[in-house]
Amino acid sequence: MNIKLKLMLVLLLAVSGLQVQAQTKSQIERDLEDLRGWLSKKANQADSLTRAEWPAIKQEFFTRTEKLDKNAGKLSDNTKQEYGELKNQYRELEQQNEEAYGQPLNREEAARWERELTGTNNIKAIKMVDLRDRYIYFMEQVRARRTRWSLRDWDYAEHVYLQLSDRKELVLDALPNGDKMKIAALQVEFNTLRKSRDVKDRFENRKN
Repeated sequence: MNIKLKLMLVLLLAVSGLQVQAQTKSQIERDLEDLRGWLSKKANQADSLTRAEWPAIKQEFFTRTEKLDKNAGKLSDNTKQEYGELKNQYRELEQQNEEAYGQPLNREEAARWERELTGTNNIKAIKMVDLRDRYIYFMEQVRARRTRWSLRDWDYAEHVYLQLSDRKELVLDALPNGDKMKIAALQVEFNTLRKSRDVKDRFENRKN
């Protein structure tokens, strides 16, 4: 291999390395920008976020920061500082949630609520053809019981709702359009009732 060819190969490798580095930095910057926007959205929703939503929020935060943590050495000093501030903001938001809701749900109690609000012990096994009826039964129970529920009771009800929602997502493509529309309407009704009670009680707690 002559000297000119060697120089060309070295140059190509150098350029390729710079391009990969530039792409990596660009992706890191995009990930950081996405994290910034996501955290801002969650902070604005803080007063309406409920206990049952937090496991998914925690998992999403972990997913969004995992790659950034691995590439932390490639961040500039200013970017590192901003990233640290964003993580601190999240920790404060999470702490506020834990102070507001206290202890996690009891597994046995959650299973009882699942059975009473859906009529089944195994929500994950609900057949696609039965899902609409299970949602209707669920909302009938919610409407009948909700005036006697505490905020803690609503946490369990929302747990059941999220279990039903997970099941719906798994069979969504096979659901008839009529069932999709009916279930969507029932989901809106539940969320409206849940949010209104949650906000009302939080407001009362702040007054006291």
